Amino acid sequence: MISGGKSTGAATLVLERTDSIDLSPRILELRKKIQSPEYLDNAIQRIAQVISNHLIEDPDELKFRD
Repeated sequence: MISGGKSTGAATLVLERTDSIDLSPRILELRKKIQSPEYLDNAIQRIAQVISNHLIEDPDELKFRD
């Protein structure tokens, strides 16, 4: 897990289908995956790594723009 310390609670994301359109198998697979804390932690780590690499390659991105 990314965060340290004790966990005080967990948020639950509920995705419901509100229309009659059939969802793709990929969407259904991703809905199942996002219920896994390990999957979410790994996804967050990957996003952080990509952003970090981008900022290392282009440090001017850290500057505020007017």
